Amino acid sequence: MDFEKVLNMRQSTRKFQEKQITEEQLEKILNAANRAPIGSNKYEDIHITVVQNKEILLKLCEAAWERFSRLQKLEDIAGDTIDKTVPKEKKNNLFYGAPTVIFVSHKNQDLQPGIEWANATSVINQMHLETINLGLASVYMWGALESMRMIPELDNTSVLNLPNEYEPLIALAVGYPVKELEELPIKHEIIKMNKI
Repeated sequence: MDFEKVLNMRQSTRKFQEKQITEEQLEKILNAANRAPIGSNKYEDIHITVVQNKEILLKLCEAAWERFSRLQKLEDIAGDTIDKTVPKEKKNNLFYGAPTVIFVSHKNQDLQPGIEWANATSVINQMHLETINLGLASVYMWGALESMRMIPELDNTSVLNLPNEYEPLIALAVGYPVKELEELPIKHEIIKMNKI
């Protein structure tokens, strides 16, 4: 796909089909991650975990369910993406039902405080753009991981089987959108800028 079209199609998708992406699509998304710029070229500080197991994804949602136990609060954040027909005892997948979620973790370090977030976001953005290029959809995921940081007793990140010293920072939910993506109008000057 033409790069300008990729940019025009880029959007955050919050309703996914159950259909799983292919191994070939996943490989291309992960290859895009490997092309991301990383501070000081320390690619060894990054770790990626692909989760396609529904039970593990639900386990990773437990802290967020506790945090957003009131449905109204959850709806305020997630909008109309919450399936209200699901019985309360069957918790929803807070990754918007995406069949694949890619977690980006970073090695704990004190040398350059904050660079771990820049690196993780750089990796996520590369993959996000590649999903659009492949005709898929994706959305940055923050809430589940943030909730586990806020509620340590429900921190289930051990299910990611990360090497020692790595912390999951951000994730990308990936799949086929319920509603086909369309090119969006160009948004001019939505970010304040100045020229010197």
